Amino acid sequence: MSTPSDAVRAFISPLLPGWRVQLGRWMDGSRTDRYAVIRPAGGLPVSLLREPQFTLFLIGAENDSAPLIEEAANVIIEAMRSSSGDLVFMQPAEPVFVATEDGRPSFEIAMSAIVN
Repeated sequence: MSTPSDAVRAFISPLLPGWRVQLGRWMDGSRTDRYAVIRPAGGLPVSLLREPQFTLFLIGAENDSAPLIEEAANVIIEAMRSSSGDLVFMQPAEPVFVATEDGRPSFEIAMSAIVN
């Protein structure tokens, strides 16, 4: 079985074609690329069911509009509402707008998961 981080990455990658999906931290390259960064954020203590927490940070390209990146966030949220991929359960929070230092639009989504 893959790790929860791998399962989240496998779930999100096909939903964002052309985006650079990264795990852990954002490693910026070209400002014309879009980035999806999956960051583990801990979770409840390990029991019979693991409940890992993540954030998904969507960063637009330099000429992208905020509504374009928000739409990508909504695609992810709607996909999580209908399927959890290889995970038992995924629940997203509302996306939060945060501009990068250089003004690119970005949205961050908190995500809860259940893994057995």
